[in-house]
Amino acid sequence: MGRDERNWLSTLEVIEEIEKAVEQKKPLSVVRVGDGENLCLAQYKVWPIRKILATRWARLSRSTNWKGVRLPNIELRDSLIKSIKKADIVGIPHKHDKEILAEQQQYLRPLTDACFERFEIEPAKLCHTFINRHMVEFVEFWEMLRGKRVAVVSRWAHQFKRLVGKKYGDFEIEIVRTIRIDRYGEIPAVLQKMKSVDCDIVFVSAGVNAVILAQKLAEKQGRVAVDFGKSAIFMISGNPKVRAWNPKRDGVKRAPEKAPAEAQISAERPEETDSPDTLRPSSD
Repeated sequence: MGRDERNWLSTLEVIEEIEKAVEQKKPLSVVRVGDGENLCLAQYKVWPIRKILATRWARLSRSTNWKGVRLPNIELRDSLIKSIKKADIVGIPHKHDKEILAEQQQYLRPLTDACFERFEIEPAKLCHTFINRHMVEFVEFWEMLRGKRVAVVSRWAHQFKRLVGKKYGDFEIEIVRTIRIDRYGEIPAVLQKMKSVDCDIVFVSAGVNAVILAQKLAEKQGRVAVDFGKSAIFMISGNPKVRAWNPKRDGVKRAPEKAPAEAQISAERPEETDSPDTLRPSSD
């Protein structure tokens, strides 16, 4: 497919791919690469580690548990490479991406391209890295989940389950299992816990760890697994970065695909502080 954006899957096309996999009970992994994944991939082989550790993202990985990993971590890098190569659909930034709020553009598509070339990563199907945020804007996404059994892997899983029950109760979405994950080292335990879960689809919100988890859940357990990013916590907290379709507000209307101009407007919103001090997970 190459990285020509004219060939990328649209949001609706990704939803259709997921729906087809669920209906046919075939494994499917949707993963995403953004600034954090880029920096983890670039360790030693693409950028000097000193340059990576000087970034705000890497500093946070070392001073907090908010990123779910601590750099440097070569094992993490190699696992990410393997998972991105095996994933069915991979989200990456646009060239000169105006929607992703990162420290610098060099951490986005230019670094994605450099990493993909260095490690010979050529995904069969591509979409935008914020596919997770845009899918929930469409009624088709929620219709796809109607009557389905869902597992959620996230530190926000319990709150998201309550939100879905409250706002989307008419869709009879059954969240059959919630599993908390906080750090990279918990991946094997999460995979083990998932072995006994009977569900139609898994949503994983676990930072860069979601790439590895979603791909392994599809490959090793035959699941439909989606890297859900921060969509869950943004919906829970009412963050305007995600404007999920709401049955009370939107009725049967379908949210349109964002045009480039709209994407740029959304990117010009002030950056919220996504920190453990402002967004605390529940204790349950």
